[in-house]
Amino acid sequence: MADIQSAPTGSLSPVSSQDAVSSTAVGSAVSNSHPTSNVTVPIADTALSWEIQNNIYGDSLPIIPSASSVQGGKILYLLKIKITLKQVSGGNLVVGKAVSIRSNRSGDAVSLSSSISAADGTILITLKSRNAGDLRLSVENSDISAVPLAIRLKDAWYEGTFLITGYNVCNESDFGGDMTDAHGLGDQHRYNFLYGASGVIMQGTGQALNGRYVRFVSMSTTWHLNSHGHRDHIQDPAQVTFAYTDSVQGAFGPVTENHSIAVDGNVILPRAHVNIDGVGDRYADDRGSAIVGRHIDNFLGAGASVVQTWLHGGVNGTQRRVKYIG
Repeated sequence: MADIQSAPTGSLSPVSSQDAVSSTAVGSAVSNSHPTSNVTVPIADTALSWEIQNNIYGDSLPIIPSASSVQGGKILYLLKIKITLKQVSGGNLVVGKAVSIRSNRSGDAVSLSSSISAADGTILITLKSRNAGDLRLSVENSDISAVPLAIRLKDAWYEGTFLITGYNVCNESDFGGDMTDAHGLGDQHRYNFLYGASGVIMQGTGQALNGRYVRFVSMSTTWHLNSHGHRDHIQDPAQVTFAYTDSVQGAFGPVTENHSIAVDGNVILPRAHVNIDGVGDRYADDRGSAIVGRHIDNFLGAGASVVQTWLHGGVNGTQRRVKYIG
């Protein structure tokens, strides 16, 4: 497969939240009027409210930190939440109060920016998790009233941007040379398409004139070198075998033009669904030795014409934000 690269140029799934609902009573109450059977019932005097903070892209989706990597087939979600403490009676801000927050899931990590509330009655919380799905944050303090915060971890923005490039496979219509036998196919194709240095043997797969894909299987010969010492064609075509295939095969499954991308599996999960800003929805069906880190290679299809269209489309070589969908 051929990479097209150049120097860089310059429907969200919402996270749900609930605000705290608190009683307006303060202090304690008794269960009945009989002096010998009263039971004191404590009532919280502090109310807590939650507010999920907007990320760098202006919405409330979690962020996948740039410094994180895929572990155990999971990404790392990071979500910032602000809590505010107020007195139930009077609504005054509560300063210097310690708060304990927990998730109902054991795999989630919840850290607080401060052990006590600041002058504005707030504390910033950071939720980190590698587990998608539903969770609830709740307050462990018995003297603080708060409705648990419901969160669904699914979509998330990758922090920072990705370099976007494109790659293609060869098309027989772009090659010259005499028609020659193709061992394993049972028919003939243009010599340079099969045996040339930019043909099927080098790229792994190519699209023939009949519309079918040809896959290189094996060879027991070597390359002929031109006067500059570069490969130009195979020494003995009789020692090369091909096969027809239904599609171009990527590292993680079949690849389809303007649907599949090659990624670094340490950054984007294999087979993950992502949305690239200005490009659209794509699926991580492939990887490549040159695709390292925050780099996405968009599969363009077969032939030189798709490359030219891509190069004039204003996307190749640019940095784009990427959203993880699942």
